[in-house]
Amino acid sequence: MPTDQAKQTAAAAQGATPDKLLSSIHKISSLLTRTISLDKILTSIVKETCLVFGFTRMAIFLADKDRRLLECCYIHGFNAQDSQRARRFPYRLGDQDCVETRVAHQGKTVFVKDYLSDPRMTAIDLTVSRIMGRVSTIAVPLKIKKDVIGLITADKDDVRLKLTQKDINAFSTFANQASIIIENARLQAQNQQKIKQLLTLQEISKKTSSTFHLGKLFQVISASALQLTKASSARLFLLDDEGKALSMVSSSGPAIKDKKRLRLKLGDAVAGLAAHAAQTGAPALINDAAPDRQEPRFDGAVAQLAAPLISEKRVLGVLHVASDQSGAFSEDDLKLLMIFAGHSASLIKNVRLYGQVMTERNLRENILESSPNSIISLNLRKEISSINRRAEEMFGFKRKEVLGKKAAMVFDQEIAHIIDLALDDHAVVNRKEINPNHGATALGVTSSLLRNHQSALIGAMIIVRDLTEEKKTDELIRRIDRLTSLGQLSAGIAHEIRNPLASIYFNVQLLAKKLPASDPTHSLLGDTQEGVNRIRTLVKGMLDFAKPSPPSLKHDSLPRIIHESIALMESQLRKNKVEAALHFEDDLPDIVCDPHQIQQVLINLLINAMDAMPDGGRIDLDARFAGAGPCGEVTLRCTDHGVGISPENLGKIFNPFFTTKPEGTGLGLSIVHKILEQHQVAAEVTSQPNQGTTFLLKFPACRIERPRCTVTPF
Repeated sequence: MPTDQAKQTAAAAQGATPDKLLSSIHKISSLLTRTISLDKILTSIVKETCLVFGFTRMAIFLADKDRRLLECCYIHGFNAQDSQRARRFPYRLGDQDCVETRVAHQGKTVFVKDYLSDPRMTAIDLTVSRIMGRVSTIAVPLKIKKDVIGLITADKDDVRLKLTQKDINAFSTFANQASIIIENARLQAQNQQKIKQLLTLQEISKKTSSTFHLGKLFQVISASALQLTKASSARLFLLDDEGKALSMVSSSGPAIKDKKRLRLKLGDAVAGLAAHAAQTGAPALINDAAPDRQEPRFDGAVAQLAAPLISEKRVLGVLHVASDQSGAFSEDDLKLLMIFAGHSASLIKNVRLYGQVMTERNLRENILESSPNSIISLNLRKEISSINRRAEEMFGFKRKEVLGKKAAMVFDQEIAHIIDLALDDHAVVNRKEINPNHGATALGVTSSLLRNHQSALIGAMIIVRDLTEEKKTDELIRRIDRLTSLGQLSAGIAHEIRNPLASIYFNVQLLAKKLPASDPTHSLLGDTQEGVNRIRTLVKGMLDFAKPSPPSLKHDSLPRIIHESIALMESQLRKNKVEAALHFEDDLPDIVCDPHQIQQVLINLLINAMDAMPDGGRIDLDARFAGAGPCGEVTLRCTDHGVGISPENLGKIFNPFFTTKPEGTGLGLSIVHKILEQHQVAAEVTSQPNQGTTFLLKFPACRIERPRCTVTPF
């Protein structure tokens, strides 16, 4: 969520520049919730900055981790030579004095109207001005709290900038918002790197955990150590029963030329790093095993890592990796190798002591709890012997409540039938789709038989995957594809119809004027004109659907828009004996929207609500604020108490040309849906036949201090 700095940014921007700045800040703010790269973030910031302020060139500088250098991370509008120079020669924060370093040190905006006449300019500034052809510039710090993380510079080539204080404040406001996004992206990139390392370790750990044959396990451990550290060779040594020597049991990489290295005696002066780690029980790292050192090397290895395999305070062996590159390993590599070595030691001990059955059981328990799918195991009596955490969440019960119970007492008939097939007929199913209790939830069920090491049947396992969101996503993708194609087709048809339709309308009017007033043909021509007008209305709707105008975003009051919409519909509401009941939460924040387009949405909803209540009734409009902190969303709930929408039609109401009205075009709600999509407004529809329909709209909003006002309900 945006911080207090983001709140101040949005508040300051409200009066600093036109709606274009406000719209751009809204676009930039939306990036806070998206997982995208820093480069794309900087690209977006540059585009929005140039769009709003009309700059032709700009650059973003970021300070390095040690705050020694100010590096140009993104440059726009400069020629290739200048761009290359800016990236190759960062500013030194310690001993270079210029506009950029002063902004980074002081954290204040610097505006240079003219490099030649400004007394603050240093020799570095004048050199940069001459090389870049820069007459004037503005440099704004990028801050997180009180820390300067970099700056933005901008100019208009050789044109002098004419910026008012209001423009400078607006640019600073824009930079404040950009600072938050850049810092979030940087932190995200760092976290992603750490997560990637941990995920690699996790995947390797899973690979080793799934290997139960001792020889294969040894080979997997050495190969995984090679992958984890990016070394050129990896060796796994195990300590003998007497604890006096290490024997190599597996290796990955080039074969060892010196066969004496296959067995290392502890305490031997030439035994090397692996023997030392086994003897002391401590990991070791060498990055520069030069020829003049006494450290023995494996076939020319320069860098070495040795991690002891320790289980219950006892050294089982050593995992040794080597590289022919100096400085190939870091402390982080040693830590990762130690974690992996500890994991490997546990696996080796388990395989030795408990055998394959114990390892398989541990693996099953781990999979059971970490799986994203529901996993249920049953014995031959069809009693539930185990369930995982996901099954508890999916079916809404605790394992202690169902363990030992018959499956038919816990699950619905469809799942119970699949269990019967598995245990009675030994027939399994693969991802069979079911709908429990005929509800909206879709589940994919897969069954399998459980056998012991002698292949005797001991039970069955059911894996249940929730397909609801997946199916919704698939349906949404199909809907988008259909609407895109339909929009293109509608636009083409509308354009083809409009011209001949205009000719028909003109000819009908001409004929009507030439006929005597008493001619009975006038009624036929009138019907023709009415039909043409209806076609023209349909064509206009098709064009509005195919090419909706982009919203002109600004902050506005949702209650005000609602009241204006109801005022426009007042006569129709009164005529149809429909009352609009308004319920607004106090001090609702403004929403970012195009008020005219949102008014169009509301009028369409009111018309549909009136049509659903032919004998009159009440429309409830309830607006509330939801969300923690300074930003959240404003929700509008529009509820009628009419005939409702049948379940088979509920999913079609936003489809173009779908209508249940004899005179309807079926484009009203389609256009509403397009407008809401452009405003990033989530819409949910619920309906019960003969009880009514509710449209729930969720508008993104930010609280902005504004004078309180009292609104009289309609």
